[in-house]
Amino acid sequence: MSALDLANYMKERLKTLEMTLVAAAKHSGISRQTWHKLLCADIAEARLSTLVKIAETLETHPLSMLRLYFHGNALPSRHSKVGDTQAIASGFIADITYPDNSIVQVGQTFEKVWEVANLGSQPWVNWRLQCVDEHLSVQALNGSEQYQGKKLQYGLQPLENSIPIPTTEPGEKVRLHVIFRAPDFACTTISHWKSVNEAGEILFPNLTGLYCLVKVVAL
Repeated sequence: MSALDLANYMKERLKTLEMTLVAAAKHSGISRQTWHKLLCADIAEARLSTLVKIAETLETHPLSMLRLYFHGNALPSRHSKVGDTQAIASGFIADITYPDNSIVQVGQTFEKVWEVANLGSQPWVNWRLQCVDEHLSVQALNGSEQYQGKKLQYGLQPLENSIPIPTTEPGEKVRLHVIFRAPDFACTTISHWKSVNEAGEILFPNLTGLYCLVKVVAL
């Protein structure tokens, strides 16, 4: 990664925009300490969401900053909020609704929304987001034993097993919406999703993909 290249680029943009560090921090909603670390090139890792906000503040394309920062190296996995910078690449930005370990009620229907970015050089056309659950990841909590032996829904149940991904040009962001129904008993459960092309082939088989992780409670 080239933190120094990124720092120099940020300084140039601040100078061009005649923007102070205080104003930049206020506009982006990112602390002055984080800005200072990036400008001094002494930060080991920056989240994609942070870089996107900084790019918007500096009135530049997020993809330009990402390529400077990662300097052609493979980008980290989902937990670092990015994919890779090849011709076809995807970056996770944020959980817009129901972040990890959010609480929902048994049997509740809710809408999960992820925001992702096209970090590659080719548009996403005729892609879909596909549920790839093979084994339900369900952990029963204390008190749920009363449900054993009963015919109940186990795991998160999506309204649809795949949804279309809108055509997304390089550098663009898109929000993906999936409606789930929570299980009929208290547990912690997760559902995994991955992008597939028009032929149904998984596009990023080595990446974690998107997931919805919630805690289900009985009130």
